[in-house]
Amino acid sequence: MLRAFIAIKLSDELRGHIGEVQAELKRRAFGRDGLGWVRPEGIHLTLRFLGDIAEEQVEALGALLRDVVAGMMPFVLEARGIGAFPNPQAPRVIWLGLHGTPESMATLRRMHARVEDGVVGLGFPREPREFTAHLTLARVRNRQSGAALAKVLEANQDRAVGSFTAASVGLIKSELRPTGAVYTTLVEVPFGAGV
Repeated sequence: MLRAFIAIKLSDELRGHIGEVQAELKRRAFGRDGLGWVRPEGIHLTLRFLGDIAEEQVEALGALLRDVVAGMMPFVLEARGIGAFPNPQAPRVIWLGLHGTPESMATLRRMHARVEDGVVGLGFPREPREFTAHLTLARVRNRQSGAALAKVLEANQDRAVGSFTAASVGLIKSELRPTGAVYTTLVEVPFGAGV
């Protein structure tokens, strides 16, 4: 079995900017033991977490991704605004928001819906939560730091970090190790590949 998810990769430039922002946030108020930071090289725009899949499913998932992005062209997204799920007063996840033109956001929502419908068609359960485009920066392990985090989140709610061109989608394997997750791309499909 493979632990896998479907995601859009970020540019190296944006990952570098995210690393700078994380370092600053750690220095300012988030540098407590109660936070588990995601390494910048491991940050993706996750479209669908799949969980454990059989190796035999990789081919079908690759075919699904080729169908999903066949007519899509690359589009630009901006990483802006730091927030928290479920809310800044009781944070569990610290995230960076993603924004774009109405056309870019419509394309992203359409892609997500097609991925969701496709994986459900392959036998995966439907995701109960609504899709929110974001990049996970950290996971909160210690709930007692909520008040201090809320102040920093409020100060950074409109912070612009950078932009990137979404140009491909991938099926990515995640291996959990003591040093953090290791990601391996199993299938990567450029947008417009079937056109």
